[in-house]
Formats: sequence, C-alpha cells, structure tokens
Amino acid sequence: VMIRAALLLLIVAIEAWSQCAGGISAAEAKAFLDAHNALRRSISSGSYVAKGKKMPAASPAIPDMEWDCSIEKSAQAVSNSCVFAHSTNRVNLGENLYMYWSSAKVSFAGKGKAASDSWSNEFQQFGWSDIKLTAAVFNTGIGHATQMAWAKSTKIGCGMTLCQGGNQVIVACQYRDAGNMLNQNVYQPKA
Repeated sequence: VMIRAALLLLIVAIEAWSQCAGGISAAEAKAFLDAHNALRRSISSGSYVAKGKKMPAASPAIPDMEWDCSIEKSAQAVSNSCVFAHSTNRVNLGENLYMYWSSAKVSFAGKGKAASDSWSNEFQQFGWSDIKLTAAVFNTGIGHATQMAWAKSTKIGCGMTLCQGGNQVIVACQYRDAGNMLNQNVYQPKA
C-alpha cells in the first residue's frame, strides 16, 4: 500500500511538471490553451469585439484547441534554435513566434499567457476588417491572432527556450491544421 501511494504521488508530480515527456510545464501548456480557447469561444459566441467592431458569431462553433505532444516537440525544436524566425520545414503546421528579453535573467513563468495575449491583442491594435483572410486583411498585422482563431486549427503545441545566456525567452507555437490560408474564412459566420 505504501509503495502504491508513493508511486501514485510520483505519477501526479510528473504529470504536474510536464504536459508531455520532456516538454514545457503543464501550467504553461494550460495557459496557452486557456488563452487560445477563451479567444475562440468569445468569437464563436458572437461576443468578441475587435477594436470597436463586433464580430459575427460562428456556425458551427469554433472548436476548442487541444494540446498535441508531437506538435509541442516540433515547436520546441524551433524555439531551441534561439533564432527568432519562422521555420521553413513545416508540413500543415501554422506557427506563431514570441520573444521576451530582459537585462536580468528571465524564466518561463507567465510566458504562455504573455505570448498568447500579445498575439490576440493584434485584433485590438489593428482591428479585424473581414473574416475572409485576403492578402489585404493579413497585411494589416493580424496574422498571429487569425492563426489563434482559425477554426480548422484544432491542435496546438508550444515550446519555450531560454536564450542569450538566460536573458531571453523564445516561444514557438505550432498549429494543425495550418491557418492563415489566403482567401479562406477564418471561421464560418452564422447565417
């Protein structure tokens, strides 16, 4: 009985530490998911306002994102490069990048929410003129936010790496199916 209790405690501790084997903490994975899904639910319900413009509700509803360990592994490889540039070897994966730098040492704590908030804030900063992603709409600077909201993207995985001697965090999130397909709707509006 004592061995079972210790084993159960060890399993719970490992589960609390990482969503996937060797991956980012469960708390940061949850922060990414919570931020993405809150945005998606708000848009889906018709309550989302982008820089003063109420966006139409979705039909069908935009599904919640789910965490995917294989995508996390791919995103982690991108962040491990410590190069703030999109990867070129992605197959059916969208990608968002975020960088945080400080003159002091930094940590991963809070970076899942910070990165997600930075991306979703593009809708507030630049507006969202149309749910059809034309080149003109994309070029307004909302590509990270539209990837977060892209209804056909249902899987996410993210990686984070300390770079520059611990003064910088590079965050990469990847999405399946890839979003930001030109001349397609980010989601289907309710009729």
